Amino acid sequence: MEIVNRVSRMAAIANKNLVTDVKTGLVPTSGAIHTGDLSLIRAARRMADLAVVSIFVNRLEFPGDREYEQYPRDITADVDLLRTENVDYVFIPQDDEMYPASFSTHVEVRKAGEAAGLPSALFSGMATGALKLLHLTKPSYVFYGEQDAVQAAILRRMIRDLNISAEVVVAPAGREPSGLSCSGRNRLLGEPQKAAAVVFHRCLRAAEDAIGGGETHAKKILAEMDRIFGEQPLVRLEYAVIIDPELLEPVSKIQGGVIVGVGGRIGDTFLTDAVSIDVGRLSPAGGRQ
Repeated sequence: MEIVNRVSRMAAIANKNLVTDVKTGLVPTSGAIHTGDLSLIRAARRMADLAVVSIFVNRLEFPGDREYEQYPRDITADVDLLRTENVDYVFIPQDDEMYPASFSTHVEVRKAGEAAGLPSALFSGMATGALKLLHLTKPSYVFYGEQDAVQAAILRRMIRDLNISAEVVVAPAGREPSGLSCSGRNRLLGEPQKAAAVVFHRCLRAAEDAIGGGETHAKKILAEMDRIFGEQPLVRLEYAVIIDPELLEPVSKIQGGVIVGVGGRIGDTFLTDAVSIDVGRLSPAGGRQ
């Protein structure tokens, strides 16, 4: 396993792999590696010739410096864990190389759920960082967990719009036994806050059960989701959406596939979760077949 810290070195490796027709699978992470990341790495090992894991805390995804600085970082522990997963390259770019003082170009994510209330600035920052990683590693596949289905849908659209040769692969969500989606940000939560954060999963399950039970009106499902969040005073809901995975716009009547996504704050920590739902693959009683 090679640890790559320089942008120029990663680009050179990627260019060589392209010439030799080696297929690369990229698993982008923010560090604080968890079981969900490990599951994605194993999927990358199965589908690609080489597995690249990036560890980069993208400051453009954070609403303020405080939350960015507080994000848990333990590169030594992460690298030790990755050594057991047969990872080929660990790309750990420095912030000043990714975003030098002269950096002034950003991806503008238009129509990415704006009508549904998704935070466009957050997703623009996510897309900008992801685009740089794609250019530097040149993967055939890039892997996301289903809890990041909204982000994955935005990147899939960006890849198509900008003619990038990569495929977004969405794998089952990594979750803790409580249902809370795995995230490095969970390490910032105290036990009462972690217990409260399970409301994100409860909300998504309620939406999935309602759709499986035949409910097609998005407004009714969103109202129930809002009610569930209202029962948990430690969580401040910032958005709950049901969007078309291709158009990235809210739907009024649920037909075919949709993404249900939620985002909110527990104290200073911003959490998101999502689930992809295909009406044709749900059992009549709710839940997946």
